[in-house]
Amino acid sequence: MNHTFFIWRNVRPICRRNCDVKLGNSFRWLSAVTPMSDPTSSPASTRIISPTTDQLRIVALRAAIPMIGFGFMDNLVMMTAGEAIDSTFGVTLGISTLMAAGFGQCFSDVAGNLSGGLVDGLVSKLHLPRHGLTQEQLESRLSRLYSTLGACVGVVTGCLLGMSCLLFMDTDRADRARKAKELQSIFESVMGEGKKLFHAERAALFMLDEEKGELWSQVATGTKGIIKVNSNEGIVGACVQSGKLINVPDAYKDDRFDVEVDTKTGFRTKSVLAMPVTNDEGKIIGALQMLNKKNEDGSDGVFNSCEEQLARLMASHVKSFIRIVEG
Repeated sequence: MNHTFFIWRNVRPICRRNCDVKLGNSFRWLSAVTPMSDPTSSPASTRIISPTTDQLRIVALRAAIPMIGFGFMDNLVMMTAGEAIDSTFGVTLGISTLMAAGFGQCFSDVAGNLSGGLVDGLVSKLHLPRHGLTQEQLESRLSRLYSTLGACVGVVTGCLLGMSCLLFMDTDRADRARKAKELQSIFESVMGEGKKLFHAERAALFMLDEEKGELWSQVATGTKGIIKVNSNEGIVGACVQSGKLINVPDAYKDDRFDVEVDTKTGFRTKSVLAMPVTNDEGKIIGALQMLNKKNEDGSDGVFNSCEEQLARLMASHVKSFIRIVEG
């Protein structure tokens, strides 16, 4: 009896410990294979509530307003800076319009970085409505879609508003300056050679301005600045009005000669050769004028028939140059 009681008292705790160990191992194995569910992580509690239509509109609005400011500033700075570069450095250095636009974009990007805080500060003072969405709701696909669409609409609207500066810009100024430079370069070459070919003391090219009714010359040997005369006065005016070559041996004996020109310039005009310049449609656009033919010995001479033919040839060359420049 005592032996039996002894065995029972010592064996029972050992069996109980073995069962506890086996049950603990089994429980851990089951936990690894099938994790225990957390009552706080039910599908109902982790599901993100979809934003309402009004909330999505507010999301789009809050994304659009700042982009309107950035788009407006971007286009305004780019066009203003690009046009200024194109009409100054572009003409002087021969920079293309596309390159000038690229430099304008550089200025625009710098201005955007410097003024980012200013735009954000102004937007914050508008007191835009709040959407009341959580971060998880804002990161949902629908919210991101509305935010992207709002930003796109905002930047397009801002860019269109920034283009309003074109209404106050002379967009053709750079083209006119570029053409004037090309014309001046070509005409200076023609007039310099013309003086030598005709053995003339002075050579000039007059262009006709029909709106103002005057002839102007920016290229005349021996003179500085722009010369302007009425299109119906003087020998060159008569040449333009008639459309015919005029050869005058002595200007002071011709009633068409305007003496005031010599009075203003201090130049003494003697012999004159004037030839009209036409465009491809045959319309008169200007005139060539050679003054004071000089003989080989330096004495005063008169323009002959050979030089009249040379004047017609030069007028044809000038017409070709003008066509190339004007495109």
